[in-house]
Parts: sequence; structure tokens; C-alpha cells
Amino acid sequence: MSKEIKLQFTGEDIAVAEVVQSEKKISNRTRKIITWTTLIIVIAKGIEMFFNTDADISLYSVALYIVSNIVIIGLAVGFFLFYREEKNIYLLFSSILVFIGGLISLPGHIIDGLTVTNIILTSDSNELTSDILTIVSYVSLLAGFIFMKMVLDGFRQEKRNIFKGQLSLPIGYALLLVRFVMYMVVPLDSVTHIDVNGRRVPNEGSEAFVNTAYFMGIAAVVMVIMGFWYLRRAYGILDKLPEGFFEKQEARKAAMTQQRAQRTQKPAQTMLGLSRQRPIAPSQRKEDEIDYKSTIIPPEELKGKKMFCVKCGLELEHDAVFCSNCGETNPYITR
Repeated sequence: MSKEIKLQFTGEDIAVAEVVQSEKKISNRTRKIITWTTLIIVIAKGIEMFFNTDADISLYSVALYIVSNIVIIGLAVGFFLFYREEKNIYLLFSSILVFIGGLISLPGHIIDGLTVTNIILTSDSNELTSDILTIVSYVSLLAGFIFMKMVLDGFRQEKRNIFKGQLSLPIGYALLLVRFVMYMVVPLDSVTHIDVNGRRVPNEGSEAFVNTAYFMGIAAVVMVIMGFWYLRRAYGILDKLPEGFFEKQEARKAAMTQQRAQRTQKPAQTMLGLSRQRPIAPSQRKEDEIDYKSTIIPPEELKGKKMFCVKCGLELEHDAVFCSNCGETNPYITR
């Protein structure tokens, strides 16, 4: 007859089980998806800078936009996989918004590409559809990367990373949104024209507006490139910090602070007269504070000079070592 076996756990066993419980860490698969997609976006956006001339849209720029948005969708998938590991609600919001931002702009860029290749004719309805999709895409990406900043801030507080969230991506997409709205309100054709060399130049009186939009576009692309590169670096080092990293950093900062305090304390003390005591005038010293230096005056220098005892005042002989009255040592000869 078999006996029923009951497992019993002591408090010590439970404590050990809690200690060896695995901590949250990003998986290698998720890390690779996020870091590789961000690297591809950085390369695509870097090439895209050469086509950001405010001229008529080209097939090359449309192709780069499409590639960038497809990779952004892959980045959103990486965020979602990380959400399943972390159960962080901000990660879920970020993955959904970034996915929408990358997906919803694809039809607009496809319409632009078909228009450039003359497969379809340009129409007001097509342009309006493309503009609305682009605006929704920028707003969605802006919100998604704001949530991602909050995620990275949380990892820094948990001491899982040395990088906090950054504002490069939100600022970059905010600039792109503002620039796009500027050209929606004031169309490009109304402030520029094609010169005899085939280049698009601003109309007279529109130089400030066109130049502002141009440099805003350049700044936006630079901020987006910096933001994706920073994001790649943040996820590349996440959960890879050596043990005791923050403790060593804090100890190093404390030591540097103490050294700076010591360096700045000496001049301050010198100015305030605290580094050393000021010398006391001889007239204000007490008898036991007088510092008699050990000297021996040659007898030939004392001949013809009167000497008196420092204690009783009796006149001393020129070669007397002690006072004949009180026995005090003669300080003029030896002391």
C-alpha cells in the first residue's frame, strides 16, 4: 500500500526560492530585432537626407520612405515582443502607436510613387488622402516614442540601464509634423518656381518661409537619426551592466566630490584666514609662549656689552652662564 507523500517547505526554503528567482531581462531575440531595425532606419534616414531638398518628390525618396516605414513596422513588432516579456503597459502603447505610424503612411507613399511614375494622375483627392495619412502617421509616431521615453526612464530608475529616455525622436517627428503642416497651409508651388536651370527656387518675398521649412526638415531628419541611434544603443546595453556598476559609479562620484571640496577648501580657508593661525605679537605673548631659539653668541661679540638676567634683572658678567642671584640660565650665551 503506497503512502501519500506530502512536501513540506520551511521558511528558509521559501527565502532561498525567492532569492534565486530569475529577474526580468530582455531576450536576445527581442534585442536583435530592435537593434537591427533601428540600425537599418538610421542608414535609410541618412541616405534620405540627400533627397530632402524641397524639390519635386523623386522615385528614390519615395522608395526610401517605403523602406523606412516597413522597418518601423518591424521595430514595433520588437516592442510588442518585449511587452510580452515585461508586461509593461507603456511598451504596449508604444508598440501599437509605432505600428500604426509605420503602417498608415505606406498607402500615402505608394500613392506618391505611382504619381511620380505616372501610373496614376495627380488629383486633389489623392493629395488630400496622402496628406491626411502622413499627418496621422507623424502624430502616431510622436506619441509612440514619447511612451518609449517613459519606458527607458523606468529602466534607468530600476538600474537596468545607464541611459534614460531621450527626446530626439519626439522632437524630430514634431518638427516633421510642423513642416508638413506648413506646406499644407502654404503649398510648395505657391512659394517656389522652377528657374531656367530646372531648379526649384523661392519666389521673391518667400525666401524666409522656404528657408525656414528647409532647415526645419534638415533638423528633423538629424534628430530622428540621432534618436534611433540612441534607441539602438539603449537596447544594446539593456540588462548587460556588470554587477555593482552603479555602486562603483556612486563611490567614484563621491570620491571626486570630496577631492573637489578639498581643492576648493584651501583657497577659501586662506582667504578667510582659517588655514593657519595668525602670529601673535611678542608684546601679547605670555612668558611660556615665547619661543627662545637656541643660539650661542661668541664671547668676543659680548665684550663691552652689558647683559642682565631675564628673571631677576641682575647684571651679568660677559662670560656668566648662570645668574649668580637666582640661578637662571643666561640666554645670551646658551639656550
